[in-house]
Formats: sequence, structure tokens, C-alpha cells
Amino acid sequence: MKQNLKDNSSRRRFLSLGLLSGAALLTQKAEAMASVNDDDEKVSMLTADGKLVEVSKKLVDQSTSRAKAKNEDILNWTENAKKSMP
Repeated sequence: MKQNLKDNSSRRRFLSLGLLSGAALLTQKAEAMASVNDDDEKVSMLTADGKLVEVSKKLVDQSTSRAKAKNEDILNWTENAKKSMP
């Protein structure tokens, strides 16, 4: 009889530790997801294939090449994109 009580207590301890560790993992995941800022300012940009995407302004500020495109470059780029599309 004492052996049954000992087995039950170890099972209960195992289950309680499992539930506590699961709850801890869930709270960490929730905190990690909450740390992502949705308030981050976005900038609309064109991709090479002409699609409009929103990019975080922080990423744009971190880029190394900050040269502005000339009108001629943009026209050539759009013409080349139209030719390459089927």
C-alpha cells in the first residue's frame, strides 16, 4: 500500500511540474509576441517586380546606400520590368 502512495505522489509531482513548465513556456511566448511593436512606422516601397510593399522605417534607416534614384533610372527600371513580364 505504501508503494502505491509513493507512485501516485511521483506521478502527481511529474504532472504538476509538466503543467508548470508548459505554463512558463506559454507566458514566455506571449511576452515575446507582445514585444513586437505594431506601432512601428512603415514606409511604402516598390519591389523590383513592381509590387508595393510596406517596410519598417528602422530598416530603411539602417541601410548603407542612401542614394536617391533619378527619374531616368526609374523610367528605365519600369520599362525593363514591363518587358520582362509575360
